[in-house]
Order: sequence, then structure tokens, then C-alpha cells
Amino acid sequence: MVNTAVLFETFARPKYARQVFEQIKKAQPKKLYFYSNKARIGYPEEMKNNEEIRSWVKEVDWDCELHTFFRDEYVDVYVSTFGAIDWVFKNEEEAIVLEDDCVPSQAFFEYCEYFLNKYKKDKRIGVISGDNYVDGLDYDGADHIITSNFFMFGWASWRDRWVNADFNIDVKHIIENEHIFEKYFIGDARIVNFWKFYYKNIYNFLEETHCWDYMFSLNCVREKAYVVAPIEHLVQNVGVIGTHALGKESATNKSISFEKKHYLITNKAVNIIPNKVYDELSFNILFNYPFSLKSRVKRFLSPVVRPIKGMLKYLSCHK
Repeated sequence: MVNTAVLFETFARPKYARQVFEQIKKAQPKKLYFYSNKARIGYPEEMKNNEEIRSWVKEVDWDCELHTFFRDEYVDVYVSTFGAIDWVFKNEEEAIVLEDDCVPSQAFFEYCEYFLNKYKKDKRIGVISGDNYVDGLDYDGADHIITSNFFMFGWASWRDRWVNADFNIDVKHIIENEHIFEKYFIGDARIVNFWKFYYKNIYNFLEETHCWDYMFSLNCVREKAYVVAPIEHLVQNVGVIGTHALGKESATNKSISFEKKHYLITNKAVNIIPNKVYDELSFNILFNYPFSLKSRVKRFLSPVVRPIKGMLKYLSCHK
């Protein structure tokens, strides 16, 4: 049973939402926040799907404190997702957040609970992410990664990080103040320049929508609060349609073992600085951005170097 509250965000996509809900049912959270945006009038199939998903609350048959937020009127996706997350953090000190197309493994819940507790008081961490799109890296026995990349297809955080964020943050100030980006991305000019260019191009969009994930991420950049990522991918993004979909071939559709129940916890100390190799590779995978030959060579050699390092460690311990 999961002790941390789980937020389940839904709309009108039962094909995807059912997969997420089945995993939630297996995890049996003690507190479930079931959110549903209202279907749009004039879309019969959407209205039917919306009602079907709302009926699933009858399936909550375990010992659970069930909370529902079923909107009476349709709101756009930006208002909807922000409102759902704001709702859970007004009621909970910490929460796990799952959108209707982000299907978690059972290990994801254990992973979130452990690192929510581990970094609860450490404001250098803003988000616990369930995503890792890089294969074959050697993490030297660590059980998690510190990253500057915000992949939140299945994530968790704390009330204080959320409520203290400014969702009307001055985007131009962040863009124009190079020290904010440089300090966050540890002076990596390539990533800094990419994000400055990116945010300049979506400035009008952000002014209009105040899209929560961009705004929350910018707050973390300003406050220098990083992301915890798992050493293995824990949440599969099964959606291929919708406002934020990246397409059928997107790396965010990376498969996982849904039945994997336990996450490897080694308790090895990790410095609260971004893993540069992981950051470059994951950024490159998601945005197809060119990075240094050095990082590519490290990735290529990692499957060879890892067993050699393991053998050397074994020999040093058994002299």
C-alpha cells in the first residue's frame, strides 16, 4: 500500500486512463485524488468517455481516503492541469502526480516515496521524476541521478515547492539574466543558449497560458532546485495524441516493466549537482540536439567500462 497521496488527472481518454488506473489500483494508495475535467458540450463521444472515466470511482474498493474533483464545466488544458495539481497540494504536504497517459510501474510508487522522504527538507531538490530515457550509462552504484532536465511524465513533489512557486514569473527577466541560466546549467553554454532561444520563442504562449510545467521549471531554475531521476525508466508515456504529445516515435514512449514492484535502493551518497553526462545525453535524446564528442564516446564505452569497473571493485574488496 502506498502511503503518499496520489493525484490521478483525467479528461476523456479511457484507452489511456484505464492503463494508469489499473496500476493505481494495484498500488492501493491510502489517499487518492481523482480529478476529471468536464467534457466539451457538442462532442458526444468525448462526453461519453468522460462519464465512463468518472464512473471508475466505484472501483476504489481498498482502504482509501478518496477525494474527487469533477468539474461542472470544461476548462482548457492549462487551467485544468494547474487546477488539479494546485488542488492536491492545498490538501497534502507531498504527492505523486499521474496524468491519464503516464502509466507507472509498481516500483515507481516505492521510488517516489523513498526520495520524497529523503529530500523533503532539502530545497536543492524541486521535483522527483519517474523518467530516464538514457540507456547504458554506468551510475557507479548510485540509486538515483541529479539532473537539470525536467521530464515530468509521472512525478512527485512537495507542497512548499509548489505553493512557493510564482506562476506569473517574469519570463523575460529569466531569459535576459544570463547568470540565472548559467548558474543552473553549470555554465554549459550549449544548453543555456538552447533554452534562452526556446523560451524567447514561446514567450507569448507562456504569457497567455502560464503553462504550469514551464513556469514551475523556471521557478526551479531561478531557485537552483534540481530534479531527482531514477536509474531506470519507471513511467511509460502511452499517449500519442493531445496538446503535449511528441509523436508515436517519441522517446517518451519508452517501454517499462509494469509489474516491477521494487526499486533498487543502495543509499549511496550522491552530490547535489547535475550529472553532466546524463544531462547531455537525455537532452540530446529528447531534443535531438548536438553535443560534444566526449559525451558520445562515454556513452559508447559505458557498456564496456561498467563490467570492468565492477570487477576491479570486486577484486579490491577481496584482496
